[in-house]
Amino acid sequence: MIFYATTLSSYSAKVRIVLCAKGVAFEERLPPGGYHSAEYRAIVPMGTLPAIQIGDWVLSESEAINEYLEESHPLPALLPRDPKERARVRFVARFHDLHLEPRVRSLFAHAKSATRNAAHVTAQRLEIERRLDQLAGWVQPQPYLLTPELSLADCGLLVTLPLARDVLAACGETLAIPASLQGWLDTASQHPAVVRALLPWRQATQHWLKAQAL
Repeated sequence: MIFYATTLSSYSAKVRIVLCAKGVAFEERLPPGGYHSAEYRAIVPMGTLPAIQIGDWVLSESEAINEYLEESHPLPALLPRDPKERARVRFVARFHDLHLEPRVRSLFAHAKSATRNAAHVTAQRLEIERRLDQLAGWVQPQPYLLTPELSLADCGLLVTLPLARDVLAACGETLAIPASLQGWLDTASQHPAVVRALLPWRQATQHWLKAQAL
């Protein structure tokens, strides 16, 4: 399996957690020719990251990849057996992708003081905190968000919550994380697969944040 990714990509980090949790053998590569290049689009028509390739078969979009990995490598399971519980995990994963991560992404252009709009930063922080309060009302960490073991619900949020905190700090704002979610984050971040998967992302993110401060 070829895994097209960059160390700074949050969605690549999300899929890397699943790859590491399931012990899937993969070769990680940068997109040939660069992100959105014609050369990369010849392989991955969407031109987005991440993507996987097995022979001539290619799949992009992080949640589609994670669902494929769950079905093709069923152990350890990252979805519960009960259909209602599986649906809840999928709901939280999509809540992350559609309603939380885009708010955090919108802050990237404001990490540099020269391009910062303080009103935008504050508005996004308040919206992120509102979404986190919603999430805290839906989950009962046990110790993972919805399950006793790591699930697909955890993966994106394990990247986005620390990213939101750090980007907002670079913008001069402090993110209020509900206590239950902070406890989950502290525990889930220590999962061996999560530690291994996120190491390159953490290093790249800290390097990027330091560059914004120059």
